Amino acid sequence: MAFDGIAVSVITRELNEQLKNMRIVKIYQVDQHTIIFHLRGLGETKQLLISTSPTYPRIHTTTASYENPPTPPAFCMLLRKYLEPSRILQITQHELERIIKIDLEAYDAHLGQSKKTLIFELMGRHSNLSLVDNDYIIIDAINRLSENNNVRPIFPGIKYTFPPNQGKVNPYQVSKEEFINSFRLLPANLKLYQGLMQLYQGLGSEAAQEAIRRAQQEPNQLKQDLNLAEFEQLWLGLQDLLNNPGLPSLVKDGKKMDFFAYSLTLNKEQDTYSNLDQLLDQFYTQRITKEQIQQKANNLKRVLNTHLKRILKKEQIQRKTLEVAAEGEKWQKYGELITANLHRINKGNSSIEVVDYYDPDQPLITIDLDPQLSPSENAQLFFKRYKKSKTSNKITGRQLEKTIAERIYLENVLLHIDIADSMATLEEIETELIEQSYLKTPKAKKESKKKQANSYDKYISSDGNEILVGRNNKQNDNLTFRVARPDELWLHVQKIPGSHVIIRSNTNKITDQTLLEAATLAAYYSKARNLSKVAVDYTERKHVRKPSGAKPGFVFYENFKTIIVDPTNPKNMPKKET
Repeated sequence: MAFDGIAVSVITRELNEQLKNMRIVKIYQVDQHTIIFHLRGLGETKQLLISTSPTYPRIHTTTASYENPPTPPAFCMLLRKYLEPSRILQITQHELERIIKIDLEAYDAHLGQSKKTLIFELMGRHSNLSLVDNDYIIIDAINRLSENNNVRPIFPGIKYTFPPNQGKVNPYQVSKEEFINSFRLLPANLKLYQGLMQLYQGLGSEAAQEAIRRAQQEPNQLKQDLNLAEFEQLWLGLQDLLNNPGLPSLVKDGKKMDFFAYSLTLNKEQDTYSNLDQLLDQFYTQRITKEQIQQKANNLKRVLNTHLKRILKKEQIQRKTLEVAAEGEKWQKYGELITANLHRINKGNSSIEVVDYYDPDQPLITIDLDPQLSPSENAQLFFKRYKKSKTSNKITGRQLEKTIAERIYLENVLLHIDIADSMATLEEIETELIEQSYLKTPKAKKESKKKQANSYDKYISSDGNEILVGRNNKQNDNLTFRVARPDELWLHVQKIPGSHVIIRSNTNKITDQTLLEAATLAAYYSKARNLSKVAVDYTERKHVRKPSGAKPGFVFYENFKTIIVDPTNPKNMPKKET
């Protein structure tokens, strides 16, 4: 759900209880919309995150790590000037609106101690964060709004004004009689949940529907169908939501997941949390990380698909060249047949019909000639064509081998991008592509020169054996040629791109069950992961070799055996080590 007034009420109360009297010691702006406040209290430190992101505006403490830009933005510098250091006096909500105020005691070099207030508006794409002084004069805002905008002006030097409440009333300040009278005056064909949203602050669509369900009524029921007793029941449902919301919940509906500041009465899978703050940190960190992974994967795939398209075209041309060059044997045969029939050819002949002695049936064939050349010169012309095609065949054949190897490499990298589930794995792939000259080195990477760790996934088989899985080509090379011992089992899906898998040798015997689970992993982390029958080859690591000059992940292997597995069967998947 988007933050509604009830969610803002809950998170404001929780943050005030946690952060009151803590000091702001450091401020960072990690992107265009997100500010991280590093706080210190008695024996503890916390990070408060405030984001005005148009997609995910939010406020909560966080345990996640964020990379700070080398040069802080102007608004961050302004916050540092006025709020480092400062003390949080209180965190409050403006009425039941999606507006949070953080009152701070700051120190001014000229005025000494002074009061400043951060005002955070959680309003979708209109979200904003403003810093105001004790008289609510705006010092600055993360998003300045001119006088010509459709909302209201927000820029330094003018007095801050709260957004208009659109005529809605705070439901905490309404009596039962006032509620019933107001609701009865609504249009007869209005749905019940729409009526609540129209009358009262802080109620989003989900909260309004939940209040009506707690009144044991249907949210889509029309207002005209209610009697007096049902109006009173509706009042009780709203009061129950406001005063007895229950624990915050994470609700799963198929692949979709959403958070609520209260427990739902709907029969849906939901996990409850002791506080909304912890839920929000987990929910947004996971969702945003997932989107960042998807975005980075898409960027890498777009570049690789461009290269793959070029390679496929190159391969097609080279195969066609080989087809033409394959006619070289025919040119040699024509040259020899002309030589054998020189006495029958006169200069100026444009063709000759001869017996094809190379065919068991010895048919008559017609050979086209150049009338400007002598019979001997015509024969030499065909021998030259043969020699040229033979050379072309040899050169193009070598080129085609390289082209096919590059195509297989690109397809392999695309597979690893598709199955990547962490930014670290994608960054290793990005580094590999830079090293292979498929990507240019970004400026940020040139400056930081961060060394990517060569890691891999670890699994434990049901028999206790350790199984290692490479998640990209660099990991595959490292795993196969630096980590694995010569006598350890190496597995790879047969004839298609996939991960290298190693079963570690230890005191446990490698059973058929361990082999099955390791082969299932090799099939799952391959292009055949959605098939029910997949061939996986396995051999000792000493039978795996890497050709000189081959790209990362490319190997030859021999003395192997094959096992058929079903990667879609979760029973054969070993437990991942965390």
